[in-house]
Amino acid sequence: MDRFKFSLRDMPRQELLSEYAERIPSLKIKSVENCIALLRTVADISKVLEDHFQEYEISEGKFTILMLLYRQKDYQLSPIELSKKAEVTKGTMTGLIAGLESQGLVEKLTNENDKRSYLVKLSSKGTKILNDILPEHYKLIGDIMSALDDIQIETMSSSLNLISKKMVKMEGEK
Repeated sequence: MDRFKFSLRDMPRQELLSEYAERIPSLKIKSVENCIALLRTVADISKVLEDHFQEYEISEGKFTILMLLYRQKDYQLSPIELSKKAEVTKGTMTGLIAGLESQGLVEKLTNENDKRSYLVKLSSKGTKILNDILPEHYKLIGDIMSALDDIQIETMSSSLNLISKKMVKMEGEK
């Protein structure tokens, strides 16, 4: 059986949204169109980044873990701390750590404060791969964002912060 594939490119046109708005008074056409455009853009950026990380045989999730470790003075965190900072489940984190460990990008160390647990430390190979990736990564992000001038970047920043605050508030209301 073929799997159904949903694409943000298959979203309704303005005429259809206008028709829906007649039946659903709370529907704000411009809000829906802009939300769809934002989701499409995020998907497009994610695809570009996914291709970029693939050149280094890592995923966006693994890159996130490597960067979280890289930001620490001692390049190490517990799996629980990593899980919280990356906002993923403990199970997902276990898989990411196992993959990174098998690639030699991280190592597990005994946690001297709690012998029942371990710490994840960025290895020298992990540091090297980040030193290789980061210049290209930041250039790629710069290229993506070069579509906007400084004023547009500031406006986008403000808008995204407002949406983020609204999302946090909505999450707190659950």
